[in-house]
Amino acid sequence: MSLTATTSTVLGKRKSRKQDYVLQLASSPEPQDLTAPSDSDFEPAPTKAAPRPLLINGTLVSDTKQRYKCTFEGCDKAYAKPSRLEEHERSHTGERPFVCSTCNKSYFRESHLQAHQRSHLPDSDKPLVCSEPECSKRFWTQQHLRAHLDWHKGAKPFKCTEPDCTEVFAKHHQLRTHICTVHAPPGTKPYRCEHEGCDRSFSTNQHLRTHMKVHNEKRYTCVQASCAPAPGTEPTYYSTWTALQHHLRTAHPPTCPHPSCNGRTFTAQKGLRAHLKLHQERELEAQLEAAAAGSDSEDDSPPKKRRRGGEIGRDWKCEVLGCGKDFKSSKALQTHNKVTHLGRRDFVCPHETCKRAFGYKHLLQRHLAKVHKSGSGSEVSSENDGEDDESGSDDNDGAKGESHFDLSIDAITGNAYASRAKDRLKNLKAIQCPYPDFDTISSKTVPNTGESSSRPGGSKVSACQFVFSRAYDLRRHLLAEHHIDASKESVDAWVAKAKAAAGAGR
Repeated sequence: MSLTATTSTVLGKRKSRKQDYVLQLASSPEPQDLTAPSDSDFEPAPTKAAPRPLLINGTLVSDTKQRYKCTFEGCDKAYAKPSRLEEHERSHTGERPFVCSTCNKSYFRESHLQAHQRSHLPDSDKPLVCSEPECSKRFWTQQHLRAHLDWHKGAKPFKCTEPDCTEVFAKHHQLRTHICTVHAPPGTKPYRCEHEGCDRSFSTNQHLRTHMKVHNEKRYTCVQASCAPAPGTEPTYYSTWTALQHHLRTAHPPTCPHPSCNGRTFTAQKGLRAHLKLHQERELEAQLEAAAAGSDSEDDSPPKKRRRGGEIGRDWKCEVLGCGKDFKSSKALQTHNKVTHLGRRDFVCPHETCKRAFGYKHLLQRHLAKVHKSGSGSEVSSENDGEDDESGSDDNDGAKGESHFDLSIDAITGNAYASRAKDRLKNLKAIQCPYPDFDTISSKTVPNTGESSSRPGGSKVSACQFVFSRAYDLRRHLLAEHHIDASKESVDAWVAKAKAAAGAGR
């Protein structure tokens, strides 16, 4: 049967006309045998093509959908998506791009961050509620809710893995505690190291993972140029930091680069740094000497005294206006400020009759050794005992070495000093202290906080037996021993007169 229709075109448009349909009947079709085989029954069924092998990291791999394989050495992880591989590689590089805006914790994956951020929300935001009566616990996931419901039903899915032990537990941490207390030596912690020959155990899984790095034989390697491996060979690895440091000390010790030292080595970097400072000081001193020798200045002033410790490393400068001193340590600068600018005298003589105070410890030690030990009074005192002494050192630690004292009987009893004093007086090398008769010396009495010099009952005070060769020493002795502040001019005049009289009498 066929249908025919006619159309006409007017001004470029189709115009429908009344259609005349003609029904044509064909002769009856011949009957067909549906059971007879057709031509398609003899054609072979189409077969599924075998998957082509994939080239993954330079290797052909067949029958796999995980075409994205980790390229880090020793890792055989593979993934079907590149995004999954990227997430996995962060575990090797340590990159944590997803940071919590509340507590600044970072994570490898965004899903981990989302799970963590829920911990900052209140329990009322958890959508899943336990259906058991008298239980109002809420959960974020169906998995946690199902585990909680199983706990209500008494489910104990964690079975002890030790032979001949039928204990079961509802929580995993209960199983770990059971294994440590029942099937392990006393003192074993829940997380045990499974490495062969290691019996360490830890209270947390994080501590165990940190410990497992110790068993990594390729944890450390030497980066020195002389230890660089040849092409095609692996470098030398060290399992512990101690082993690497021992290798560096023995194979690559700190070495002085100056040609004059001929490759001198040191046991530690600290020694090398101190040694290099000596080179810097020597170079600076050589430059100063060359500049002084080549200068045509007519200045007759004496050359600048070389300071102990040199000029290098004096980075701590006194900020007091007009001072300008510099030091090699902050401790030395603090001591200088306390003693010089604040007038601190923290080191006091322990003798009740003295109680002199000093700014530095070594000055007190010198005072005790010269005045209160040898019995020599102020004879050996010098201007270096002044309290404003900067000690000549940078650290002012008082480490001057141990003093050697004369412990003979004559020295202890004072007979040795008395005999030497007589000889000096006889040879006109010294003059005797005029106390208590010194009317020609202008002085004033200083209040004495210790014992009085006068005898009980108003008895006459005995003459002082100390002898001196300088007016300066005599004036200090009068102040320290007799508490008499004599003027410098009157003491100088008295000493000159006494020496002239002794020379004339001779």
